[in-house]
Amino acid sequence: MLFKQISYFVIFTCTSFAFAQEQATIVLDELIISDYKLNSHNKTQTIHKINDSIIQQANGNLTDLLLMNSSIYFKENGSGMVSSPSFRGTTAQQTSVLWNGIGVNSLFLGQTDFNSISYKEFSEIAIKPGGGSVLYGSGAIGGTIHLNNPIRFEKRLDNTLQLGYGSFNTFRVNNNFTLSNEKWFAQININRNQSDNDFEVKNRTWKNTNGQFYNNSASATIGYKIDLKNTLSFYSTYFNDERHFSLVSENQTKTKYQNSYFRNILHWKNEGDSYKSNARIAYFNEGYKYFNNLPTDDYSSGNVNSLIAKYDFEYFVSHNFSLNAIIDYTNHHGTGKNSGIKSAKQEVLGLSVLANHHFNEKMGYEIGFKQEINNSYENPFLYSAGFYYKPANVYQLKINGSKNFRIPTFNDIFWEPGGNKSLQPETSFQFDLRNEFTFKKFSFGLNAYYTKIDNMLQWIPNNTGIWEAQNLKSVAIKGAEFDVQYQFALNKNQFKIQGTYTYTNSQDTELKKQLIYTPFHKITGQISYNYEKFSAGIQTIYNGAVFTTASNLNSSKIEAYALINANMQYHFGRKIKQTIVFEIKNASDVNYENVINRPMPGRNFNIQLITKF
Repeated sequence: MLFKQISYFVIFTCTSFAFAQEQATIVLDELIISDYKLNSHNKTQTIHKINDSIIQQANGNLTDLLLMNSSIYFKENGSGMVSSPSFRGTTAQQTSVLWNGIGVNSLFLGQTDFNSISYKEFSEIAIKPGGGSVLYGSGAIGGTIHLNNPIRFEKRLDNTLQLGYGSFNTFRVNNNFTLSNEKWFAQININRNQSDNDFEVKNRTWKNTNGQFYNNSASATIGYKIDLKNTLSFYSTYFNDERHFSLVSENQTKTKYQNSYFRNILHWKNEGDSYKSNARIAYFNEGYKYFNNLPTDDYSSGNVNSLIAKYDFEYFVSHNFSLNAIIDYTNHHGTGKNSGIKSAKQEVLGLSVLANHHFNEKMGYEIGFKQEINNSYENPFLYSAGFYYKPANVYQLKINGSKNFRIPTFNDIFWEPGGNKSLQPETSFQFDLRNEFTFKKFSFGLNAYYTKIDNMLQWIPNNTGIWEAQNLKSVAIKGAEFDVQYQFALNKNQFKIQGTYTYTNSQDTELKKQLIYTPFHKITGQISYNYEKFSAGIQTIYNGAVFTTASNLNSSKIEAYALINANMQYHFGRKIKQTIVFEIKNASDVNYENVINRPMPGRNFNIQLITKF
């Protein structure tokens, strides 16, 4: 049955493009964003972008940045420890992270640790709530986060050095060098973070113990414009870190974790008068070591090598209608030492068809279909459809629905004991309705959404008492998101106010209880002020209470908390431009945690000097 579906799918694709060849041609503008589908095939969904100036001036890790600049809730096992998101009431495995258009969620765990990403190397970070498996594959259920390195062919030479120091003996160094002209683009980024992370913990007689960490990263982005139609680009990044896991009690055994990844993408873009052709080949490696009894050298480890090939062809039937076919292939091979996985292999072939039709500047639709073939299990047939309508300059309506999925991880299938080779992918259906209002100085948007997830994967004890992966739970999620922005100026004084509110009702359909570590409410707010060379800002966040047990016992509840961060910046220098940034985090010194028995720091300080040569 599966191969029959694929046959119909391929026939439809070939027929569509045979028809397309008879149509007129058009001239296309050059694209400079590596993840071009984010802009060209997402007009019916919301996209929030964090630009390079915010990224550059931010302190801390990627969790800190997204916590204050998005509606995502983060479950953080202590400061600097493992950090996982809850996006629209889903789990960390149901949030897909993409690096220059290629998914990078761990093959072992199915998620990305947001404290193991050096975000300073990216010029653009985009957040897209809602389903996206037709475009982005497994895990794109709650939403997707895009980490991009745009290439711009323009005359440019600059070097930016950032030096930071903060509480708990925290050091940060980042250097970003860019050289480009009309034919070449080269960017190199080097980063180092480290911290003793030994903050005082209220209601304890000892500090945060065994919480020290460091991480290093280096990345390179290279682009070459062969001619007006052809461009080659290469992306490479390497990351390694070591984290000691904070102790819950003074007598607990000390542990630590070492993590590394090496990622490379070679991209050839060819653009004609009426088509776009994008071919990519990628090689990824990820590995870890877990030391479970320090100071001994005993450890368990895992390593995965991945080969990824992706070809994307889009044909413009007319100036307002395009057809797009995508074929992608991935080959993963994993090994382990003293762990539950000895050897694991996985191959996936995916075929997609997309259509993008804009009736005029005010109205259009997008549809897409995808089928994957896997050597381990049968994958569902996926689809998506969206419509947008802009009857006036101040108002736009967006409607989107999709079927999405998540495949089991290496741990789910191959872990011994407990792995289950009979598992099926999780499937979900999502519907999203958005209203956007945009005025000269004021804008706001309101989303209402519904998501149903079936075959949700769980680890539960079997009849022999061994924990085993099974498809059991179904989850129904209803929610709303509100975002607002207002900016104005009084002479040379510039003000900007931003805020978001999210309501999430994410329930187990059998128990009728809220999922653990999923707050009903989250609120963020920002006020920024700028006067000539001086700027300042206040950021606030409110995280509602969360339950830590499936039965939602009040005794298991982590209480709500509100945080305030404040910052000041001063810009100086002419030939060499410099910015000094001073930040106070948790300014009101709140005693809080977002994972039970994992306290977070109280009031702490950071200072950063940014120098542009």
